[in-house]
Amino acid sequence: MSSKLLRWMALPITDRRWAAPLSAVALGFGLFVGVAIGPGAAGTFATGAAQIIEIPSLVASAGSGGDADGGDPLRTASTGGDTGGGGGSIAAEPALSSFVPSEFESEPAATPKSPPKESAPEPKDPEKQTLTGVVVHVNPAAGSYTLSEPSGTLSVLHTGKAPQPGTKVSVPARLLANGTFAEAGTRTRSGTRARATLSGVVTYVDPTPAAPAYSVSKRGVSVLIHVHPDPSGAVPALPALGAFATVAVDIEKVPPPVPPAETAPAAPSEPVPPLPVPAVEPAPAPPACAPDPSQPPPLAIQPSAILWQRQVSAPGAPFTSSDFAGVVEAVCADAGKLLISADDIRESGHDLLFTVESTIDTTKLEVGQSVAAFATIAADGSLELSGLASDERTKGAEDEDAVQGDLVPAKPQ
Repeated sequence: MSSKLLRWMALPITDRRWAAPLSAVALGFGLFVGVAIGPGAAGTFATGAAQIIEIPSLVASAGSGGDADGGDPLRTASTGGDTGGGGGSIAAEPALSSFVPSEFESEPAATPKSPPKESAPEPKDPEKQTLTGVVVHVNPAAGSYTLSEPSGTLSVLHTGKAPQPGTKVSVPARLLANGTFAEAGTRTRSGTRARATLSGVVTYVDPTPAAPAYSVSKRGVSVLIHVHPDPSGAVPALPALGAFATVAVDIEKVPPPVPPAETAPAAPSEPVPPLPVPAVEPAPAPPACAPDPSQPPPLAIQPSAILWQRQVSAPGAPFTSSDFAGVVEAVCADAGKLLISADDIRESGHDLLFTVESTIDTTKLEVGQSVAAFATIAADGSLELSGLASDERTKGAEDEDAVQGDLVPAKPQ
């Protein structure tokens, strides 16, 4: 029966040219019928596997109910396609979403986590710093001591109790109004030194053959440097006034003075006739501004150490101005003169006379006060005061109202 049916359905081909077209029609008809079967062909080669596309943004929003139509964000996209007259459909490629990266684009990189924020450092006080060096000088009158830093720079620090000369210390310090420093923390001691190097401008020269010396000055200090006398009695070579000198020194500590021992009164003796008095040359005229003889002179200050020159270098032309420091010996405001000791504790026993500029007020100064000064040095050695400040311990050194002229700190532009 089946063979008869197949014969009935067979089309006689009288011409071989019709064989290929008719075979193609038969094959297309078979595919049409297969597709029309519909669900019955699921799982066979007649249907393709459904493609599932995961959309990251929609998946992320699914947990929070962000899907617009309430359905599952994982869905299969398909379109219907009519091949011509049938009710079946052919599975089409899923529609591409603009949110889905193509195979040529990389997945969006995960947002990197921000590194943990470090706490901002506390702003440092620009006026605070740590000073390290060897103590080369102590000034009891000003309540200060002077450090020679490794570079030779001299720095003056005010304190209630100064360390001994030769001590190597490191100390936090804050800047004061007159350009010196005050201790601003715990002082650290790290041994002692018997030698040091210091630098400054030479502001006083004593060429006495038996005791040659000179002063080296920086803001708030004028320290006396002693030079060993020449055995022949000649005057040793000394740096010039105004020269910038770098000096290597030995630090010789001075023992505290011993009170004189009481002695029994001597027995009276026969009077001795006086010896003839040799003629004495008249003393040089006192300077235009001299200490008031009716006032007691400032108390002598015993140095705690003597600095002996080992080696000195003072190349270059002398400076025409410099810092000075000393004790006020006389104030002659009407004459426009001021007398200050040649070193800040008057160890030399000599004084320097300054002509005071009209802009500088000296009427509030008192004899015996410690001051910091600034002056020009003329070719003949005369001095003209152009800056003045108190150096009376920490309180005076930080008194801005007492700072005048060239010692007033320059304000930032």
